[in-house]
Amino acid sequence: MNKETRFLPKAPQQINKWSSLIPAAFVLTWSSGAIFVKLGLQYANPFIFVFLRFLISTAVLWIICLSARSPYPKSGKEWGYVILTGLLLQAGYQIFYFIALNNHLAPGILAIILGAQPIITAFFAATKIRYGQWSGLFLGLSGLVLVVADHISAPHFPLSGLASALLCLGCITAGTFMQKRIKLSQPVNMAIQYSGGLLVILLLLPFFGGWQVHWSPVFLLSLSWMSLVISVGASMMLYFLIQKGNLTNVTSLFYGVPPVTALFDYLIFHDPLSLLAFSGMLLIVFGLVLIHRRGTAL
Repeated sequence: MNKETRFLPKAPQQINKWSSLIPAAFVLTWSSGAIFVKLGLQYANPFIFVFLRFLISTAVLWIICLSARSPYPKSGKEWGYVILTGLLLQAGYQIFYFIALNNHLAPGILAIILGAQPIITAFFAATKIRYGQWSGLFLGLSGLVLVVADHISAPHFPLSGLASALLCLGCITAGTFMQKRIKLSQPVNMAIQYSGGLLVILLLLPFFGGWQVHWSPVFLLSLSWMSLVISVGASMMLYFLIQKGNLTNVTSLFYGVPPVTALFDYLIFHDPLSLLAFSGMLLIVFGLVLIHRRGTAL
């Protein structure tokens, strides 16, 4: 990338004062997404929900870019790199995720497959991974299996669903490595990426459920939360962590999402929380402690 634009420098004490809270804030915020998706999908099919989410978040990000007058990529090669990263990290991940579920792959199986991302990232990362971190990664994956075990009913592996899950995993893993190399301001980077993702989803929408939406206050709340809090706020935190932090540590944070989501599910929808799932949560916490023992995600 040529002459990349970086964030304005800040005093080290100012960065340390608030940036250490970003990993926990990201996990809590990202974990809430499944709850609001669960609410929103009562009123719209997954693809129209994702399309509307992309539409709103893309518009908000471009408004931010225009207001801040942020610099844009300088060459066609840079534009292409950013767009391709977005197609993998945003559009590809979302599309194959929903296709996997639509092809009857159990959500628990999908979660386990995606749980391999931190291990794959560690394997290909340029930084050296300690033995304790490897132990933490496998403990986290084992805990994830226990957390989602109750949600795997009649586990089977339909070929189309399994292929979509693997493509989903490939998209988010490759996109994360590519995102690490982008040094543009995050609003510009995300606006360009979301624009490409929005176009792809718009082209696919007629083949996956059409335009039917039942507008209601609950759906508007769900859509607003996913568009603004998750797609803009939480995603901006994730991109910041990827840019500034160790990729293995950053991707390991996703192990913390299912347990926190399960807690939200228990508190909001009163879904039972089994002893098996609770044991898995403890394993994940212990695994994350091992991974981050000598530092945080930043």
